[in-house]
Amino acid sequence: MSLRAELEKSVTAWAATHFPGLPAEPWVRPCADERHGHFQTHFAMVAAKAQRLNPRDLAERLAKECPPPEGWEKPTVAGGGFVNYRVGPEAVGRAVDALRQDPNLGIPRVPKPESVVVDFSSPNIAKAMHVGHIRSTLLGDSLARLLTRLGHRVNRVNHLGDWGTQFGKLLLAYRAAGRPPLQPDQAIDQLEEFYKKGHQEAESDPAKMDQARAELAALQDGNPERRKDWRLFCESSAEHFRKIYERLGVRFDSIRGESAYHEDLPKVVQDLLQKQIAEVSQGAVVVRNRTIAEEPYLIRKSDGAFLYATTDLAAIQYRTEELKADRIIYVTDARQQLHFRWLFDTARRAGCRAELEHVWFGTVLGPDRKPLKSRDGTPLKLIDLLNEAKERAGVILKSKRPDLPPEGLEAKAELLGMASLKYADQLPNRNLDYVFTWEKLLAFDGNTAPYILNAYVRTRSILRKSGLAKHPCAPVRVAHPSEERLARLLLRFGDAVELAAADRKPHHLCGYLYDLAGQYHRFFEACPVLQLPALRDSRLTLVGLTGDVLKEGLGLLGIPTLEEM
Repeated sequence: MSLRAELEKSVTAWAATHFPGLPAEPWVRPCADERHGHFQTHFAMVAAKAQRLNPRDLAERLAKECPPPEGWEKPTVAGGGFVNYRVGPEAVGRAVDALRQDPNLGIPRVPKPESVVVDFSSPNIAKAMHVGHIRSTLLGDSLARLLTRLGHRVNRVNHLGDWGTQFGKLLLAYRAAGRPPLQPDQAIDQLEEFYKKGHQEAESDPAKMDQARAELAALQDGNPERRKDWRLFCESSAEHFRKIYERLGVRFDSIRGESAYHEDLPKVVQDLLQKQIAEVSQGAVVVRNRTIAEEPYLIRKSDGAFLYATTDLAAIQYRTEELKADRIIYVTDARQQLHFRWLFDTARRAGCRAELEHVWFGTVLGPDRKPLKSRDGTPLKLIDLLNEAKERAGVILKSKRPDLPPEGLEAKAELLGMASLKYADQLPNRNLDYVFTWEKLLAFDGNTAPYILNAYVRTRSILRKSGLAKHPCAPVRVAHPSEERLARLLLRFGDAVELAAADRKPHHLCGYLYDLAGQYHRFFEACPVLQLPALRDSRLTLVGLTGDVLKEGLGLLGIPTLEEM
C-alpha cells in the first residue's frame, strides 16, 4: 500500500463513521507545494458544505480524531479547511523497504477484476495506415497494459473496416485492370491507387456507380471470384498492418472485421423493431432520442443497406455473449462522440448489461496547428512517420556514440525512435490536440522518452560499476533530503498507475515518470552512491528500485528499455 493509500484508508474510515451519507471518493492527494506538507485532504470542506458546518472547525476535528499512520508528523490545518500531512524519514524508509520486497512494485490489484474488451486501432482494409491511427493504436495498447497490470482480464480487439461501399469501387477498378498480381512490397500502395481510380470513376459517371454497386452486391452475395479478390485485399492489408504493429510492439487477442457480423445485421434491425426501439421512417429504419439529437440514428438505409451503427450493435452483442465482456472500451478520435452516444443509448435500451465507454482523443497537429500531413499535403502515412523517427534517432545517436557498430546503431535507433513517438503521443492529456515537432520529441532533456530512458541507463550503469552479482536488496536508510524525495516518489508509483488507468489517461503516468527521472538525476548529483561505505548498499538499493520502476512504468506505455544508450 502506498503512503497516500495508507492515509486514504484512515481518512475514508473516519469519514464513513461520522458522515455516512457522503459518497466515498479519493480524499487524499499529494500537496502541490511540499512546503505545506506531502499530502492533504479537502474532506472537511466538502463535508462542511453538505452539512452546513464550519469547514475550519471540521478540519481541526479531523486532524485531532484521525491521526496519520505511525512515523508521520502531526497534521496541520490550513486555509479554509485543508488538512496537511507530512511523512517522517523513518516512515519513508520502512515503506521503501516494503516496496523493494513487493513483486508488484506497489501496484495494487483490483478487488473485483472485470472482463474488459478494448477496441482500438481499427484501420480500413486496402488503405495504408496514416498518422491518424497512431493515437488510437498507442492509447488503446497502453490502456490494455494498465488494466491488465491491475488484474483485469483484457481482450484487445482490432475491429477492421473490411466491408462496405468502398469495396465495390475497389473491385470495379481492380477488375477493369485485369486483376493484376499485387507485389508484396507495394500491395497497399497498389490497392490505394485502384480505390482512388474506382472512386473517381464512380463519382463522375452514374453508370460506373451502378457497376460499383453491382460489384459490391456480388461480393456480399458470395460470388466466388469477388470473394477471392476481397480475400487477397484483406491478406495484403494484414501484412502491411502486421509490420507496423510489430514495430510498435502492439498485439491483439482478436482481429475481427465488419464482415464477420454481416449475417447478423438483419436480426439486429428486426430485434430493435420488435422492441419498439427503432421505427420505419420513409423506408429507412431509425432510432429516435431527442435528448441526444434532433436527427435520428440511422440503422438501415431505405435501399436496405446497413451502416456502421448496425455493425457496432452486432459487435456489442458478440462481445457480451461470446467474449463475456463486463466492460467495452472504444478508443477513437473526438469526432465520433455523437455516434457512440447513440450507440450506447441504443444498446442499453436493447438490454446490454455491459458497461460501455468511449475513450476519445484530440488530433495530432503540425507546426502550422493544422492536422499533420505529408510534405505534398496528403495524409501522412504511418510507415513514413516510423521510418523518419528511426532515421532522426540514428543521426542523434551517431553524433553521441560514433563508436557504435552499424548493427548496434540501427537497433538502438529503432528503439529510440519508436519510444520517442510513443511517449510524445501519450504525454499530452488525450482530450487535447497536440503539436508534433521532431526537435522536442527526440530531445535528451525535457519531458521526453530519451530523457527518461537516460535515467534508466544511468541506474544500470551504477549497478554494473558496483560489481554486485545480483540485484541489490539492502535495508534503505534515508539520510539526505534528495534521497528522501526520491524514496517518496518511488512510493507513489502505484498511485500513478491507478490514476492513469482510472482516468483512461496515460499522461498521468508520463508525468510521474518524468518527475521520477528528474529526481533521480538530482539524487545522482547530490548523493554519492559508491564512495560512502556506510550508505553504499542502501543507496544501491534505491538506484536499483528506481530503475525497476522506470522500466515497469515505461513498459506500461509500451516502451522497452535499453541497458546502455
